[in-house]
Amino acid sequence: MFLMDNLWKIFEVAREERTDGDAVNSDLSYAPALFLNALEGGDTFACLKDVDKSALLEQWKAEDQAAAKAEYRAVVGSDLDHLDARRYRELTAAFTAGDREAFEAAKESGLAELHAPEGVDEPTDGEEAQ
Repeated sequence: MFLMDNLWKIFEVAREERTDGDAVNSDLSYAPALFLNALEGGDTFACLKDVDKSALLEQWKAEDQAAAKAEYRAVVGSDLDHLDARRYRELTAAFTAGDREAFEAAKESGLAELHAPEGVDEPTDGEEAQ
């Protein structure tokens, strides 16, 4: 979904907002709103200068926005309520290190976990699927 497809950019927006010297420090629960506001012509972020904002905004408008926001919250959480969450730690550590590959792996793992059919256990090495 849209927010997860743009997760790296959303993290970049959050970092830029945290380090821009103004009094506003948003956590990752608010970062999608900052990102979307920038696409609509609101705040300006250097990390979005080469982004086709109008194309992204059209994608967002065509998205199931409630589902996209719920998916983001389920995988990422926020600074305040997920400090001890494994996925949150993986995403933030990879982003801080600039490791896009590890970041994408953590994101995809979170999405797979979120969208896995309930009650179906994945086979482990040496086990057959049930």
